[in-house]
Amino acid sequence: MAESKQKYWRTSIADVTDEGMVIRGYDVLKDLAGKIDFGALVYLLYRGELPKGNESKIINAIFICVAEHGISPSSTVTRFIQAAGVPIQCSVAAGAMMFGDIHGGAGEEFSRFLQELVSETNASGRDYDEVAYEFVRKHKRIDGFGHPHHPSGDPRTKVLFGLAEEYGLAGDHIRMTRALERALVAKTNRPLLANIDAAVGAIISDMGFDWRVARAFIVVPRTAGLFAHAVEEKVREPGWRQISLDQVEYDGPRRSQSDKAST
Repeated sequence: MAESKQKYWRTSIADVTDEGMVIRGYDVLKDLAGKIDFGALVYLLYRGELPKGNESKIINAIFICVAEHGISPSSTVTRFIQAAGVPIQCSVAAGAMMFGDIHGGAGEEFSRFLQELVSETNASGRDYDEVAYEFVRKHKRIDGFGHPHHPSGDPRTKVLFGLAEEYGLAGDHIRMTRALERALVAKTNRPLLANIDAAVGAIISDMGFDWRVARAFIVVPRTAGLFAHAVEEKVREPGWRQISLDQVEYDGPRRSQSDKAST
């Protein structure tokens, strides 16, 4: 019997037929639509199974906390691009591309090293605070702590960690994040507390998510907010955004008239 040739595309996420669509084995129209919320769907997409506890509740809470944060790098870019008259999805995509290591994307790297740190600590049986203090001493900078808009501490973190405790989802990764907070405060004598990136990273790690999907929990909900900014820019503002020219300084060479004439 001849071996079947592997097809060009492979996916275990979804299948589409004439009768409908299946996601991770569940019929979208019969099993999911009207029966689960968006948080449960995200859990199904990224974990491959439906949540068995309060996971969808904390995901929905994360999405609500992250969906909007006023005029920020991502919304600013969305508004600038939308003001140029491009299709609305282009301006939203441009804003979403702003999420990187500095703005909104630190949760990915944070999740990676946090999962490694917790795994190594549990394997060694060492004290969490001891490991955290050692880690902080060895690293000049740790992303995921402190926020320019919330110098006394990101209030979203407190709420989300509280909900994780209430829902029975708080585990070793939140525990280690708290230990890192204590170590950073002791080292810097400043309130360098976990920001939304670290909060999301710790919570999804306690739920067993791969660290590679951490940014999705920022970008997916914030896209909703970016669409709101794009629409507002489109319907309420005159178009063509420009930085105020009194904030622009030319510091290149200046040529005299004789120099111009000689060239």
